[in-house]
Amino acid sequence: METLNKDVLERLREVIYELTGNYYPEERLMLLTKKLNMTNINIQSLLKDKNLTKEMLDIITVPETRFFREKIQLETFLKQCVDKLPWQKKGPVMIASYACATGEEVYTLAMMFENAAIPYKIYGFDINETYLQKAREGVYPKRHLMEIPQEYQRFLKITDDSIIIKDELKSKVQFKQLNLIKKEDFLPYKEIFDAAFCRNALIYFNDESKLKAIKNIAYTLKVGGCFVVSMTEVLNRIHTANFDNEKINGIFFYQKAKD
Repeated sequence: METLNKDVLERLREVIYELTGNYYPEERLMLLTKKLNMTNINIQSLLKDKNLTKEMLDIITVPETRFFREKIQLETFLKQCVDKLPWQKKGPVMIASYACATGEEVYTLAMMFENAAIPYKIYGFDINETYLQKAREGVYPKRHLMEIPQEYQRFLKITDDSIIIKDELKSKVQFKQLNLIKKEDFLPYKEIFDAAFCRNALIYFNDESKLKAIKNIAYTLKVGGCFVVSMTEVLNRIHTANFDNEKINGIFFYQKAKD
């Protein structure tokens, strides 16, 4: 295999970081180029137009998601956080799901709010348009049915090989392309959300891109809005300077503070 030029690899790392926020250490970068069978020539060709190919973007943004992931966290949010949101029962609860991949988290939240008879509107954001299109279709392999508790399966159409999200949920969600570290992508959403979920995405970011992403997410939250990360993620004080935190049932939730 051709030995890759270090300067070319470094520029590739910079482009990946600029476009996705993901920082690729050398070992991970080499695995990527090997997986894509990349040479110095096709990397340089790729970098000339400063765009990642669709194939590369699909590999970089692996969709690590499933229905009802960390269910206890979601139940705690619904039962103990929703009434504290800026929403105040005026119109629907506005929710953002960042790095939503193929939409399982968005539809999980939709099922839970629908089941609780709480009005809602959910926006799912991701950088990968291929995944977003799958989310809009709302069709998943039938093996995912085991992830969904029986009480929520009434929101699905179940076929021999698929589960299909019913239109009553689809009508209350939207999926949009967005880059977590690009401020301009967030400008249309200033302080419109009561809650924002970003679970298991920031773990791939270095401190600089993580701080950018969290500031951008905070920009979209109303004062008093709730920011939710994975139960296994730890945010330091620098990252959460715009938030107060509250521990409920052993789970941290972050509330946007006044400036």
